[in-house]
Amino acid sequence: MSRKGAICLYIELEFHQLRLPRKRFEIAYGVKESADVFIAEIRHGLHNGLGAGTPATSVGDSISNCRKGLTRARNLQIDPRMYFEEEEDLEVRDISPAAAAALDIAMWDLYSKSNGVSLAAAIGELAKEIPTDATIDLRRPEGAREDAALRAKEGFKTIKVKVGRSLSEDIERVKAVREAVGTGVRIFADANGGYSLGDAVRFWEEAAAFELEFFEQPVPKDRMDDLAALRGKGVRICADESVSDENSLAEVIKREAADIINIKLMKCGGISSAIEMAGMARDAGMEIMVGCMGDIGISIGAAAHFACGIEAEHVDLDSHLSIEPICDGPEVRNGSILLKDDPGHGIHLLDDWRSFRVAE
Repeated sequence: MSRKGAICLYIELEFHQLRLPRKRFEIAYGVKESADVFIAEIRHGLHNGLGAGTPATSVGDSISNCRKGLTRARNLQIDPRMYFEEEEDLEVRDISPAAAAALDIAMWDLYSKSNGVSLAAAIGELAKEIPTDATIDLRRPEGAREDAALRAKEGFKTIKVKVGRSLSEDIERVKAVREAVGTGVRIFADANGGYSLGDAVRFWEEAAAFELEFFEQPVPKDRMDDLAALRGKGVRICADESVSDENSLAEVIKREAADIINIKLMKCGGISSAIEMAGMARDAGMEIMVGCMGDIGISIGAAAHFACGIEAEHVDLDSHLSIEPICDGPEVRNGSILLKDDPGHGIHLLDDWRSFRVAE
């Protein structure tokens, strides 16, 4: 029995599953029209922390695994003073990287707030904003042209074009985007592992006229030799699905299979693991992209702070713009994510967020 007025050593954790409407979004391995999200709220003393996790089947996660992972975290006695030394021993990431990410984001939010600093400052560098790209999904070339023109008008300086389904239509989509934005906007292609090595080579050769910056995940995630072969042909490679944790990153580095790695909090299990991966990538002379997986504003805000903290070269954090908002940010203006001055990640839930809860 605790004494009245005693301070509890451990955090209190609550979590909630939500299903949020989103704009139709099609990539090489499927169509998304909703987002399944878990909110994690933690409390310790006078401070609280807020995190979010989006489980993705593309990295072997699931809604049920995320629930199991957060249930384990809720049942653990987590001392916030020891968390950053013992995070790997909690084994939540082994169950669900999205559950680990939701917990870890909340813990970093709590830590930053308790020290009165922003999350970016707690990690390393402090910035007020960071540019992000905008994504064009697998829509018809005419629709891609209209959407790209709108994104350029809104101030985005980089556009990601999804490919990987149909070689001929993919080329037409990239062509339409380039024609819509002119030469003042950077473009890169993301196949989400949808091409064979042969088709990836043909795509890159035919798309050369459209001045693509790099090629993200052209082949399936387990085809490391193909990634290395493409890079050997002079293709600038960004590895996404092939890099989910420190071990897979070590393999990419060993095989010299990529120039850029895409670090996503939902793949690696949160900011703590992401910082370790960023250090490995820097030591190997690689550039870093910070990306997202259907994230809502809470985890997008945390990822933006992480990107600022490590000074990432590339930022792909726009998914929250297509999902029903349940929090107050982060705001995107002129193609940049604006970071709040508040301690922590600065994102708060809106009053009506509970209306999207899924009954357990």
